[in-house]
Amino acid sequence: MPNHILIFGGFMETLVDSLNIEGLKTIGFVHTNLAAVSSDALDVDWQDFASGWSNLRPDTYMADGGKYRFRRYSEFSVEGTTGASELLPHVPYKQEKTVNHLNGGIDRMYEPFEDSVVESSSLASVFRTVSQYLEAVRPGRTWKAQCFQNRILTSQDEVGQPAPEGVHRDGVDYVLTLFVDRVGADGGESSVYLASDRSLLASTQLSEPGEYLFVDDHKLLHDVTGLSLRPGHDQGYRDVLIAMFTDTSA
Repeated sequence: MPNHILIFGGFMETLVDSLNIEGLKTIGFVHTNLAAVSSDALDVDWQDFASGWSNLRPDTYMADGGKYRFRRYSEFSVEGTTGASELLPHVPYKQEKTVNHLNGGIDRMYEPFEDSVVESSSLASVFRTVSQYLEAVRPGRTWKAQCFQNRILTSQDEVGQPAPEGVHRDGVDYVLTLFVDRVGADGGESSVYLASDRSLLASTQLSEPGEYLFVDDHKLLHDVTGLSLRPGHDQGYRDVLIAMFTDTSA
């Protein structure tokens, strides 16, 4: 589907396609690309944004004993009408055991996003793009965005699991998975399923910088397959931004 682009204040913006909005409303997900990644205006900023994944910290809360996940976590408030975002005070990530049977039920305190990522035009563009979907489905709302920078490693000794809990929902309203980079790794195929009967709707391997999957967490479940090591590599990785949006207007 085509992306339509507008210029606001010198920055390249994505005007999300009406067909994508309709797909989110009816089917429950959108799979497309963030236009800002390929624009000259934000290309340099995107490279700086992506480099932020090289300084993540090991996830020490993995109940499966895995050493393959590195991440940072921060929360933001996002205005649906404008896409304007504000960094919220740093808190632990909380998820009920009933939602995440593997790693839920405990407070998980991660290192926050670094300032260079928080202040990047690319992250701002992500929020402004997502806000257009949110405004279309629930106008005039304020949203909490719980955000992870995730790097999943894979090696000859350990298969990296982007979603070790299996087919699941995250206990929020909407979930964004934004692809950032991949080196020396294959796999990581994302799938979405109807929550009502777990029937498969679609599968895709996110592979282009700025490619994203945006999912209604009430209608759908999702999962991601494990990573495999590419020939000639001793280690590989897959980098994504996960942003989980919850309506906080009520």
